Amino acid sequence: MRRMIAILLTGSVIALAACGDDDGSTGSGTTVPDPATSTSGATTTTVPPDDGELPGEPFDLYPYADAELAVVGVATDDTLNVRSVPGSEGEVLFELEPLNTGVVATGQNRQLDDGTIWAEVTTDDRTGWANTSYLLQPGAVEDATAELFPDPADLPTAATMDDLAQTIADSMAGTEEPRPRITIVDGPIEGDLAEITLDVLGLPDDSVHGLRLHLFAEPTGGGYTLRTIERTALCGRGVDEASGFCV
Repeated sequence: MRRMIAILLTGSVIALAACGDDDGSTGSGTTVPDPATSTSGATTTTVPPDDGELPGEPFDLYPYADAELAVVGVATDDTLNVRSVPGSEGEVLFELEPLNTGVVATGQNRQLDDGTIWAEVTTDDRTGWANTSYLLQPGAVEDATAELFPDPADLPTAATMDDLAQTIADSMAGTEEPRPRITIVDGPIEGDLAEITLDVLGLPDDSVHGLRLHLFAEPTGGGYTLRTIERTALCGRGVDEASGFCV
């Protein structure tokens, strides 16, 4: 994985609800109703049609067959719809939670007229189609705390964990457009150390398509002081098995 891209987020707004259209065309910081994700979609048992009847055209690139994908960019109170056919017109067969992993690609992908790419995936003996804007391969996990804050005295403090997440996003600021999409996918969770997890998607990199930042913070005097940043690469093309880095 390339030296991680301490780029990211000035001017971006953390999304606290559904993250974009089914075509993945939402702008940074925009929260709009999302047919790809749903808090109330009903499960159906529709049988998918034959390939010849599917919308779009075959897409022979990633995700490749047997790639183990994770749901990304879906807000903590939302779910990712898996549909009977590629596209938002397909019936919802089942839903995946924001932290679902082990979603296996079959290698059957379709690109629709709007440019979105849909992958056929299987999990727990269920199969359907999902928008690849919300599916990536997890790669290497690193402790990024010292890289971003070499002096422990500079570890930030914020009134809430949501505010701390935004502070970390701002500290990784870059200048490139378009701005990444930032979504809180888990938490805040209170304990001896408070936790929150956010996904940063849409990086200007041809292999690292996003980052998952798992923040740990110590409650201090009515606020929270950052303790650790655990950073996971979210890979678009695949993962090198030996190193865990994106390829």
